[in-house]
Amino acid sequence: MKITKPGLYPDVSDDTYHSDPVPDGSLSSTFARLLTEHVPAKAFALRRDRKPTKAMNLGKAAHRHALGAGPELIVWQHDGRTKAGKAERAAYADQIAAEVVVAVSEDERDQIIGMAEALRAHPYVAAVLNDADAEVSGFWQEGGVWMRARYDTLDTSRAHDYKTCQDASRRGFSKAMARFGYHQQAEFYQRGLTALGHPAAAQPMRFICQEVTAPYLVQVHTPDAEAIELARQLNDRAIRIYAESVASGTWGGYPELIAEPSPLPAFYYFEHDDVLPDAWRALDDMEV
Repeated sequence: MKITKPGLYPDVSDDTYHSDPVPDGSLSSTFARLLTEHVPAKAFALRRDRKPTKAMNLGKAAHRHALGAGPELIVWQHDGRTKAGKAERAAYADQIAAEVVVAVSEDERDQIIGMAEALRAHPYVAAVLNDADAEVSGFWQEGGVWMRARYDTLDTSRAHDYKTCQDASRRGFSKAMARFGYHQQAEFYQRGLTALGHPAAAQPMRFICQEVTAPYLVQVHTPDAEAIELARQLNDRAIRIYAESVASGTWGGYPELIAEPSPLPAFYYFEHDDVLPDAWRALDDMEV
């Protein structure tokens, strides 16, 4: 399947989406966030060499069971340390690497079922899952750059993304935004809805967050306006870097700095504020 026209596509499989069906390639939110955190050469290598982790597999399996969409879910029938288990894992190795299937143990399967039951018991989430379309792929262009997004749920009023996590509280979500760039994802996805003229563009995207340990608590979060504005600036820069790199065929590395003075990160000063007055006085004496 090849995508040559902008639009929302409800029938794109998970593996087709992740393999990028745009003939000349497209920028995803995940790659945009890599371009935010790393120089282009490193971001390109990380995307190319991306391997599913245990946490990612659990999240995908939970998506599959909760949303009824995504990679096929299989349960290992044999211990991976046995001859039969090794053969079983070898048989699925390519499909797992391509994220066509997600494999879990029986205990993880029971965990996923418990999570799905808790998710469906949440009134707000249940209404979303009952009314919205799941795993809708969007493709659009911005400044000559093809871009793509995959909406976990989408209806006429709002887009939602489902995240599994250790801490679904407000503080936990704030930390996750900083670590994983969820605010960038939200802003990126809203760009797609706006470009495609979808009515859900009028409402901020929300994140349905669920803890992976019992009782599998659920909270729904929305990045605030300041987070979204910062995300807009970061995504603008990522799109520009992507366009320049594709046009030149070069994914640049670090700038050529030779022994430049380097500052400490801001948090370090807060952690050692008890000695800062002495440090400032020493600097003043040096300047004199």
